This record gives sequence, structure tokens and C-alpha cells, in this order.
Amino acid sequence: MSSLPVAAHSAGDLALYENSAGFQAFVQRALQAPFLSAEEEYALACRLQDHDDLEAAHTLVRAYLRLVIKTAREYLHYHVSLTDLVQEGTIGLMYAVRKFDPRRGNRLAAYAIWWIRAAMHDFILRSWRMVKMATTQIKRQLFFKLRQNKTSCALLNQDEAEELAQRFGTSSETILEVDCHMAGADESLNQYGTDDTEEWIDRIPDQRPNPEHLLLSSEHKQRATDWIRAGLQQLTPRERWVVSARFLEEEPRTLEALAQVLSISRERVRQVEKRAMEKLHAFFQNQPDLQEWVVESR
Repeated sequence: MSSLPVAAHSAGDLALYENSAGFQAFVQRALQAPFLSAEEEYALACRLQDHDDLEAAHTLVRAYLRLVIKTAREYLHYHVSLTDLVQEGTIGLMYAVRKFDPRRGNRLAAYAIWWIRAAMHDFILRSWRMVKMATTQIKRQLFFKLRQNKTSCALLNQDEAEELAQRFGTSSETILEVDCHMAGADESLNQYGTDDTEEWIDRIPDQRPNPEHLLLSSEHKQRATDWIRAGLQQLTPRERWVVSARFLEEEPRTLEALAQVLSISRERVRQVEKRAMEKLHAFFQNQPDLQEWVVESR
């Protein structure tokens, strides 16, 4: 019987954490599965790798479920379900079994533990907060490292953050950010405030635009468009094209660019533009309705 980095826990011990009869039966079967010798493990892994033998894969998974259970218990202080941890760890174990190469000379336990922990870490990070807190690889690592290195539940001060930042090769700002996320608890917006008269969600101001303001804004834009269109009709085709190219396009063109298109000088284009703007100014000045609308819009 080979020596593996697993502990022989009793099903009764694990039942202290989970009372499900189905889960207890699963644990009982996992702990009763026989250990594999190095030779047996090598032969099964070769059968899986060379012949895609699913029965060999099942045997390897069953033999190492006790490693999943033992590892899951190490993360119970994160206040997540043991059954969920075991489930996620089992998925990690399955990936490890599929990718394991026995010809490299390593035991499956040494290889699989990394896949098992990675699966559990990912689950804990997804479950720890409703709002995603570990958005980068370094923050994911810090989440677990800070839990292991902090000596109290109090928030870190600047000196402590700088010391940990040097140890982990990151900035003190990142350390403090992760520590703050870890310390804060999720709060329901549907709980009542201190006066018990309304829920917190009812006190959050609605940042969406006022429908009445949206309607007025839409009307103003439409009226402005109509006035501009009417003004452009007072210009010659060349003047209208120059004004549109200079002021109404998303990327206004330069006088030089227009001069090349029209095959005239840059100064001539400037004169066309100036004459067109004078015509528009005179047109808008002679529209009483437009003047009143401008005053109302301010």
C-alpha cells in the first residue's frame, strides 16, 4: 500500500459539517476505496492515456476522492459548504486524471492536488461575495495569502500593508484594497433602515434621466435640426457642402483638404465659408421664432 498525502477521516467526523445522508454515503464510499500502489496507478494511467480507458479513469478518480475530501476540510473556515467544495474539488480531480502523464515519473496525488485546490479556490472566490472582488491574478492569490498571514480580523494599517506588499511583490494599495474587500460583508438592499420605515433600496436615488427631460431634450434637438436644415437651404450648393464638411461631419475637414477636392486655393475656400456663415447668421437673426426658442432653451 503506497503512502499518499491524505488523512483517513471517519465519515462520522465529516458528518459534523454536513448532515446529508447522501453526502455521508458518498464520503463513506470514498474513504473505503482501496489505495493504489505506484505500479497500479501507472498501469491505469497508461491505459487511460493510450487507449482512452474510461474504467481506468473511474478507478483513479475513486482512489483519490479521499484527497479531495481532506483538502476540502482545509477551506471550511471560508464559511462555504463542504459538499460544494468536495464537488468542485472532484471536478478538478477529473481534469487532473485526464491530463496526467504517468511517464513523467510523478505520482498522481502530487499532480492532482494543484487542480483540486485551483477548483476550490475558484469556487470560493465566486461564492465569497455577490460582488466580484478578485478581478486580477494577483488579487486572487492575495485573497488566500492574506487570510493565512493576518493575525487579527482588524483592517491592516499602512505599515502592515507595506510589509506584506514587499513579501508578496505587489503594491500596498493592492494589499489594502483586497483586505478591505475581505473585511466588508454583503448587505441586502431589501433590509430596513434604522427607522424601520423603508428598505435601503428605496433610499437609493434613481440616476436615470427624467423622462420629461428626455422628451424636452429630444424636441429641442429636432427643432435645432429643422432650423439648421432651413438655414442650409439659403446657401448655394458649394457653400452648403463647405459648411457641412467643416462643421457638421463627425471628423471636420480642413481648408486644405477642401481646397484639394474643389481644385481651388485654400484662401478661396475660406472666403466661401465666410460668406456662407454670414448668410446663416443673417437668416437666423431674422427668425423671431428662433430667437424665442433660444431664450426658452437657456
